[in-house]
Amino acid sequence: MYKSLSLILFLLFLAACSTTPSVRPPNDNELPKGDQGGAQKVGKPYKIAGKWYYPKEDPTYDEVGLASWYGRQFHGRKTANGEVYNMNSLTAAHKTLPLPSFVKVTNLANGRSIVLRVNDRGPFIDSRIIDVSRRGAQLLGFQKQGVTRVRVQASDANGNVVNPLPTRQYAEAPDDAEVTHFVQIGSFSKKSSADEQARMVLRAGETPKIYETIIDGRKLWRVRIGPLLSRNLAQEILDRLVGRGFYETRIFTEQKR
Repeated sequence: MYKSLSLILFLLFLAACSTTPSVRPPNDNELPKGDQGGAQKVGKPYKIAGKWYYPKEDPTYDEVGLASWYGRQFHGRKTANGEVYNMNSLTAAHKTLPLPSFVKVTNLANGRSIVLRVNDRGPFIDSRIIDVSRRGAQLLGFQKQGVTRVRVQASDANGNVVNPLPTRQYAEAPDDAEVTHFVQIGSFSKKSSADEQARMVLRAGETPKIYETIIDGRKLWRVRIGPLLSRNLAQEILDRLVGRGFYETRIFTEQKR
C-alpha cells in the first residue's frame, strides 16, 4: 500500500514538473515588456507565398508605407515569438525586424504617433510594411478605414529613435510661415476632466494650456501645448509625450490669424 502511494505521488510530481507554465496575454492598453514567456530572436530566413524574407537587426530602420491591422481572428493565439496576441494591447507584426523589438509608428494622415512592440510576423502584402493591433489602429486613428500611410522607425520602449529626422518631410505640410502648430493631448466635454489631464501632463514635465472652444454647438475644453511656430518642435514634444504614455496626443496645424 505504501509503495503504491509513493508511486502515485512520484508520478504526480513528474507530471507537475513537465507541465508548461501558463502564459498570460498582455493586459489591455499595455505595451508588453517580455513577461509572457516569449523568445527573443532575430529569426532565420523564411518563405511565404513564394517570396523569401530575411530577418535582421536594424537599429536605424526607418520606412514609409501602408499599415493595416489585425484583430479578433487572431486574439488569444500565439505570436511568432511565442507570446499571446491580445488585440487590445500595443503590439505589431513586421516581416523582418527582430522579435521582440519596439517601433515608433506615425500616421502621416493625422500626425498621431504611438510605440508598439513587434512580436509577430506579417503582413505579407507587398504594399504594407506593418500590421498593428486593433488598439494600435484605434490610437493611430485608422481603425475604420483599415489601412493608412505611416512612418515606422525602430525605437526603444519610450519611442526614442536613433535618427529622429522630422516626420513632416514625409507628409504634405504647409509652410511654417503661414501656420501655427498645437500639440493636443486631449479634448473633453467637462472642464474638470481637462484640468486633471493638464495636471498629468504638467507632472510629465510639459506645460499645457486649456483652450475653451465650441464645436457643433458643444462646448469643449482642449488640453494643448502651443501655439508653436515650428512643426519640428511640435513633433519633438509629441514624441516625448508618447514616450510617457500619452498615446492619443496629436498635432494640429492651423492657419495663422
